[in-house]
Amino acid sequence: MTIENSRRVNEVARKIVDASSPDVQADIRKAQQSQRASWMTEATRLLQNRFGAARQGVEEGVSAGIGVDETIVYAVGTPVFLVKNNAIDINSARTEAVAWRKILTASSANLNRHMNAIGRVNVSNFQTDFVGTSFVIDDDLLVTNRHVANLFAETDGAGFKFKLGFDARSPIGATIDFLEEFGNAALDEIPVERVVWIAPDTGPDVAFLKLKSTSSPVSRMKVPLASDTRAKLPVAVIGYPASDPRFSDQDLATKIFGGVYDKKRVAVGNLLGVGDQVVIHSCATLGGNSGSPVLAIESGALVGLHYRGVEFIENDAVSVSALRRCLSRASSVLSAGETIVGSGENSGGGGNGRVTFTVPLKITVELDVAALRSAGLTADPAGSVVMTTGTTDGGGRNPSPTREQVQAAVRSARARLANREDVVAVKPGYRFEQGQITNERAVVISVRRKLDKTTLDSRGVSSLPASIDGVRTDVTVGSTADMYGADLGDEARQKTWHTNYKKRDDLPLDRRKVKTGFVIHSGPDASWPQLSAFLAETKKSLVVAMYDFGAVNVVDGVLDAVKNKTETMSLVLQMGGKVHEGDYTDQESVDKIKAKKKSAFHFAPASVGKDGIFDSAYHIKVAVRDHTSMWLSSGNWQSSNQPDIDPLNEPADAGSALRLYNREWHAILNDAKLSKLYEAHILRDLEEAKEVEEAVPAEEQMVFVPADFQVDALEAAQKPRYFTPLIGNREIDVQPVLTPDNYIDVVVPFIKSARKSVYFQNQSFNTSVIGGDYGKLLDALLDRQKDGLDVRVIFRSFGSDDRDVITAAKDYGFDTDKIRKQRNCHTKGIIVDSESVLIGSHNWTTAGTGYNRDASLVFYDREIARFYEELFLYDWGRIGPAIVDESLPPPILAQPGSVAKPPTGYVGVPLSMLLGR
Repeated sequence: MTIENSRRVNEVARKIVDASSPDVQADIRKAQQSQRASWMTEATRLLQNRFGAARQGVEEGVSAGIGVDETIVYAVGTPVFLVKNNAIDINSARTEAVAWRKILTASSANLNRHMNAIGRVNVSNFQTDFVGTSFVIDDDLLVTNRHVANLFAETDGAGFKFKLGFDARSPIGATIDFLEEFGNAALDEIPVERVVWIAPDTGPDVAFLKLKSTSSPVSRMKVPLASDTRAKLPVAVIGYPASDPRFSDQDLATKIFGGVYDKKRVAVGNLLGVGDQVVIHSCATLGGNSGSPVLAIESGALVGLHYRGVEFIENDAVSVSALRRCLSRASSVLSAGETIVGSGENSGGGGNGRVTFTVPLKITVELDVAALRSAGLTADPAGSVVMTTGTTDGGGRNPSPTREQVQAAVRSARARLANREDVVAVKPGYRFEQGQITNERAVVISVRRKLDKTTLDSRGVSSLPASIDGVRTDVTVGSTADMYGADLGDEARQKTWHTNYKKRDDLPLDRRKVKTGFVIHSGPDASWPQLSAFLAETKKSLVVAMYDFGAVNVVDGVLDAVKNKTETMSLVLQMGGKVHEGDYTDQESVDKIKAKKKSAFHFAPASVGKDGIFDSAYHIKVAVRDHTSMWLSSGNWQSSNQPDIDPLNEPADAGSALRLYNREWHAILNDAKLSKLYEAHILRDLEEAKEVEEAVPAEEQMVFVPADFQVDALEAAQKPRYFTPLIGNREIDVQPVLTPDNYIDVVVPFIKSARKSVYFQNQSFNTSVIGGDYGKLLDALLDRQKDGLDVRVIFRSFGSDDRDVITAAKDYGFDTDKIRKQRNCHTKGIIVDSESVLIGSHNWTTAGTGYNRDASLVFYDREIARFYEELFLYDWGRIGPAIVDESLPPPILAQPGSVAKPPTGYVGVPLSMLLGR
């Protein structure tokens, strides 16, 4: 074992201890204090005493692979129990695991009730007897891993079949034995009738099998899916760990598993991390555990599907949310029944109602098309019969299908296309022509790459149907939601929001008139020149609330601003990784300030997440200097928002700044009362974050989206224009805005007050996932447009995701001719009637407007409003109509916690933001 691996093992052992209950920690400490070799052989003696079985391979002494302390952590902190007569044998684990035996004694009934729904995947006519674990997840439906199913199954074009076996003549047989217990010769073996669906290689490691229809007695209950998962949750993995000679520390394997392999075991531990796609657990597993359920011990509900273990490092499981999406896909295949979908070979041309299938008998079905049409039915060229309520185009297609007809066709298409690996999603939508949305509803089929028929033919892949049940199809490149699996309907899109924030009546956010100096400016035009000047004037204190903080120039500017002993700095920051190459991570930035300021630095990680104060993000961008001046912005302190450039004064920067960096709106105000108000809220955030018990936050899954493959032709043809800051000193009418405090209360009437125009420019414009009072904002904006006002929307372009945004807006009722997309748009602004303007950090999502921490200002000021209106209209004219570029590649889902940098031409974006949450 290398030194680096040894460090990783030590770190994981610490995580296991930290996640364990106090009683389990006490057991570990007690065993570590003794550090006697005698405890190492206890598992073998226990098995010999209870079952009279001789076990080989246990040696006295310390494992050569890892140290004594780590060995004890694994053996005592994550013990493994036997199963006897479909119940946990509480006394079968190590004697040191006192606490775990108590935990299981209290909750074993919750696990035992599902024990006979978990079985070993046995195979015949294969080189080994079994290949993994599977369990009942729905009626007659089992789930296991893709890599398990791929050992005995393969695609046959329309579906899946069993591979030829070891004899090369007959197929491999697969059965599920729901017993296979140590010391028990009985069997409970049921044949696998069908391989329903295997997720593609780019999806979760999931596959679904169907049992024989008589094989699910009432007592074999399906394992329920958990509604709640959290880090440190006590869990159990139930499966069939197999002896693995590749395991680097055979002594430790024997100490944990007692030399019993290939039999049903219960391994206990805790969740170490929870992500949207993957959960990480500490339960001891071996090869045969692939496909095992990860169950919450307290409830017995499923929190994950184990699929991979990296010895001594981590165990990964498909999350329950990802499983739920895959289950919907498999259920749609199963609901299609046993109908064999043929090639649709037409012997008489399109629309004649004749279609031939090979099953292997050749059967020709001919429909009386004239009779069908007189009855209000129609036959499409592939022979499908559909109900129509309007006219058709003469080729069996309905040119104006209703929303309900499209939904029905989508359900049919999902079942028909579920096993095509090139199809990632099927959803309702609209047909696009030359990149622009039309009014014709369609079944939208998302693929990884759009290929022409010649290319498909050369690869032996059949073309996708031109229509489904009479509804026209439109093929597009998959969006983030498609790759994530959110095409499966409302269940897959379910989302809850929360906040534990208490509003502060002693810090009122009242509208006020202030006599102040101000610098109204934009980015990348004047971002860093103005922020650096603001920081440089620090004399006493700097109080900062920030979402991302990694730009080297900003870190250096802050350190220089508070370089003397007399200055103090306070910071609340959402901790994350490195966003851009060359930037610091948030932790590195904090460490640098801490090393410089020591006790004069007051810091707290923002309290976000399931158990935190704010829902998912501390998304605010505010800095207060010397209690008297404040900087508020849409932009973070990272290099895309605060690049070290000056395009207004440096010709070398002017050529590329608008193309390379974000569009931002910023404001600096020199008013003591307003500055102290925001400062007080930030310092209260800091203190409250310290009081909240620190929890392990969910790993935010990043998505790599195309960003730099091309520049819009209209943009490229224009010489960039940069806007000189508006600087003044006079009375301003201003409304402070914070979330979760008052954004909805302020902005809904603000929009409703419009009599002429509303110009909206925001990174997010979500009209598909709506909760809380967010819909009130959308309705207010839509009402203004329906009343005939000049309502225009600019949102940020994220490649193939743009189509989803435009489609959802059209479904909501917005005029899509008044919507444009802008590369690198990070602004969050609204201009009303050229008279007033809102600027700040609020994304238009449910969380952004109601449950996260964000900050904005509304200026009821004509001069300031017209500064931003001129900027908006420049951007509007520069970017041109919204045209979706479907030649771009699809987004790439990174694993939770991934530190890999985006591929060339891509940028990393949080998944939650792209899903509009």
